[in-house]
Amino acid sequence: MAKTLTHWLQTHILGAARVHFALAAVYLLSIIIFDAWNLITPDAIIQRWMLGAVLLVVTALVWYGVRLSGKSNLYYQSLALALILVDLVLPTYSVYNQRRIASKAVLLYVIPIIVSAILLSRAAIFATATVSVALYTAACVRYFYSNPGQAYKVELYGEAAFYSALLFVIAALLWSLIATNKQK
Repeated sequence: MAKTLTHWLQTHILGAARVHFALAAVYLLSIIIFDAWNLITPDAIIQRWMLGAVLLVVTALVWYGVRLSGKSNLYYQSLALALILVDLVLPTYSVYNQRRIASKAVLLYVIPIIVSAILLSRAAIFATATVSVALYTAACVRYFYSNPGQAYKVELYGEAAFYSALLFVIAALLWSLIATNKQK
């Protein structure tokens, strides 16, 4: 059983790392497009390039690390955690810097929840959803109180509650799929 789980983790984290290379490419391409059209400030461009570089470096390290055979489950779980952490930084930065509570970047919080499903653990999925909600809400509240007058409190808390509930629904659906497959 342990060998099967190790193989599962190695295979699926490798797949997740490959998908993250595509995510990094799309993110960096979006920066180039926004810069070409002068849609964001030079400071924002630099910050986004740094975040893109962090995403790419972490992805490359995870990709390389997962290709090493003969490691323990804990080793592969740590690599998945590294992807989850970098996946939490990207939407938190984006939500804070892009239209805050109106930001469509909240969708990016789904990525770490999906990556945590690789661990086949209800606790991992719901812990990731909880951290996602905490970071999303903190980014929105911080911006709201740093820039008063740009939204109503009811809008802030209404949006935060809606998207938080949605992230937990996605986590529950993922766990339902995993639990059903575990029983087979």
